Amino acid sequence: MKRGFFQSLLGTLLLVALLIVTSINVWQSNRIEKKQISLLSRLKTVEKAIESGDFSSAGGSGGPTGGIWGAAEPDYVTKALQDPSNFLKRDNTPWLPADAQQGGTLLLSLSSDPKGFNFLIENGSDTSMLRRYSLVQLAEYHKKDVSQFGPELAYHWRISEDKKTHTFKLRTDIYWQKPTVDWESGRFDWLKGTHQVTAKDLVFAFNMMMNNQVSGAAPKRSYYDELESYRALDDFTFEVKLKTPKYMNVPMLASAFPVPEFLYAYDEAGERFPDEIIGKRFEEHWYNPNALGAGPYQITGYQSGVSVVLERDPKFPLGGNAFDKIIFSVLKDKTAYPRKLRTKELHLAPMFGAQYRSEVIEGKSDSPFMDGTLQEGEHWSYSYTYIGWNLRRPMFSDKRVRQAMSHAFPAQKLLDDVWMGLGERVSGPMPTVQPLYNKSVPLIPYDLDKARALLDEAGWVDTNGDGTRDKVLDGVHTEFDFKLVLYGSSAEYATLAAIFKEDLAKIGVKMAVAPTEWANLLKQIQAREFDAVTLAWISGPPADFRQIWHGDEADKPKSSNHVGFNHPEGNRLIEALETEFDPAERERIAHEFHALVADEQPYTFFRSPKSITYWQPELKNVWFQLKRPHRDPRPFYLSQ
Repeated sequence: MKRGFFQSLLGTLLLVALLIVTSINVWQSNRIEKKQISLLSRLKTVEKAIESGDFSSAGGSGGPTGGIWGAAEPDYVTKALQDPSNFLKRDNTPWLPADAQQGGTLLLSLSSDPKGFNFLIENGSDTSMLRRYSLVQLAEYHKKDVSQFGPELAYHWRISEDKKTHTFKLRTDIYWQKPTVDWESGRFDWLKGTHQVTAKDLVFAFNMMMNNQVSGAAPKRSYYDELESYRALDDFTFEVKLKTPKYMNVPMLASAFPVPEFLYAYDEAGERFPDEIIGKRFEEHWYNPNALGAGPYQITGYQSGVSVVLERDPKFPLGGNAFDKIIFSVLKDKTAYPRKLRTKELHLAPMFGAQYRSEVIEGKSDSPFMDGTLQEGEHWSYSYTYIGWNLRRPMFSDKRVRQAMSHAFPAQKLLDDVWMGLGERVSGPMPTVQPLYNKSVPLIPYDLDKARALLDEAGWVDTNGDGTRDKVLDGVHTEFDFKLVLYGSSAEYATLAAIFKEDLAKIGVKMAVAPTEWANLLKQIQAREFDAVTLAWISGPPADFRQIWHGDEADKPKSSNHVGFNHPEGNRLIEALETEFDPAERERIAHEFHALVADEQPYTFFRSPKSITYWQPELKNVWFQLKRPHRDPRPFYLSQ
C-alpha cells in the first residue's frame, strides 16, 4: 500500500514539474516572440528611416542622411575633400531639399527609341541621358558652377605638375546592379553575387574604348590620341598617363565611366572571350539589349516604341533619387506632348514650335498652359541645329555651292514662323551660349540672287532648259538633284524641308525629302550614305572641335565628322586649341576657327534652341542644369 502511495505521489510531483516546465517554456516563448516583434518593428523603423533619409526616428541625430539624400559620407571622402591637392571640390548644392518626399512614379518622355544600352558604343542624346541616371562617372560638374568638378565615383583626383599623370581614388561603396537575365534557368549562375565597381572596370572600359574593333567607341576614342598608358594601381586606384597634356583631358576624364568586366568580357555561358576578338564580341554583345548600371536608378524594362522603365536603386550611396520609378514614354510624335500634359500622362515635357503656337501664343485663357495650372520654365542648351552637306559628294565639294545653299535657306523666317522664335540663329560651329562663340561672324542672309550667282560661278547652269541646273562631273552630265534626309517624327523639320525645297526650285535646284526614323538615320550617317541631313550637336561647356571637324576623323568609321570636313588650316587651329590653356589665347584660336568654318559652310548653320518646358504642379524643386541633361529629374520630387 505504501508502494502505491509513493508511486501516486511521484506521479503527482512529476505532473507538477511538467506543468512548471511547460509554463516556463510558454513564458519564455512569449518573451522571445515579443522580443522578435519588437526587433522586427525596430528594423522596419530603421529601414523606413534609411529610405526616407530621416534617422531621427531610428535613434540617430543630425540632418538628413542616407536614403534619397545619400548615405553618410565616409571619413576617407571627407578627409580627401579637405586635401588642397585634390582637384575635386565639394559641391554644396544638394540634389534634393531637406523636405523632399520619397516615392511615386515620375512620367517623362523620349523622342525616339534608344538604339541600345551598351553605353560605350551608343552616342545618341537620349541614350546618353539614360546613362547619367543608371551609371556613375569619375567626376561631375558642379550643379550651379560648370567651372568646378566634384566627386562622384572618384573622391580624389591628383593631377601631376606637368599635367600628364592623373590619379583617381575610387569610392569603395559603389556596386553594380543585378543583371537582367533568366535567373531561373540556372544558365547565368556564373553572374551571381555582389560586384563592386573597381578600377579594373575602368581599365576594361578603356580597353574597349581604345580597341579598333569597337567602332561605336570611335567618337570617344578620338579624344585619347595622346593616351600613353592606363592601369589599376590597386582595386580602387586608377591611373592615366598622357603623352601631351591637352585642355580637354580634364572634362573627358571626368566623364569616363566604368564598364562591368565581369559581364561584358564573357559569353552567355560564362566563358571569357579571347583577347584577339573581344572587341568584336563587345560591339555585338549578347547583353546589349539590356543595361547594367551602378547609379541612382536601374533600367529594368524596355519595350520598343512604348517605354523605358527605371527603378530606384536603394543601395546607391550618393542619393538624388526621390522617385521609386521613372517611366520614359517613347513619343515620336511631339504633338502628343501637350495632350499628355493635359491628361497628366506626363509630369513634365518640353514644348516645341507648332505646339507652342497653338497652346500658348494662340491658346485660350482657360488653357492649363495659360491659366497657371501648369508650371513653366525655360533654358538655353549647349546645342545647335544644322543641315550637313556631304563633302564627299561632288556637287557639295565646292564651298561656293555650299554657300549658295545657305543663302537659299530662309533661316530667320523658319525660326520666327515655324519655331516661334524659340532660339536664336547661329553662325558657326558652336552654340551661342558657349563663351568662345565668335559674335563678330555675320549670319548668312537669305538671298536667292546671291545663291544664283554663286551657282553660276561654280559652273552649275541649266544647259538643256529643263529648269534644273546641271554640270559635267568626271565626264558625266549631272543634274543638281539631291536628297535631304531629315528626322522623320518632327513636324517642324517637315515644314522646314517643304519651304526649303520650294526656294531651291526657284534657283534651279531639285531636292527630294526623305523623312527617316532615328535608328535608320543613324545608320545612313555612319555609313556616309546621304547627300544632306538635318541634325543637331549637343555639347558641354568646354570648346573643342576635334571630334566633329578634324580631318583625321573624316574617314574613320562611325566618327562624328560625318560630312568629311578636312581643312589644313582648320586642322592646325584645332590642334593649337587642344594644347592651349591660356583663356585669352583659347578665345583667339576659337574665334579664328569659327570664322574659317563659317566661310567654308560644311553645314548650313541654323539655330541654338531655347527650350520651354511645362510641368504638373505636384512636381516640386524643378530647376534646370547648366549642362545636359538640362531637365535632370534627380533634383525633382512629387508632393503627392
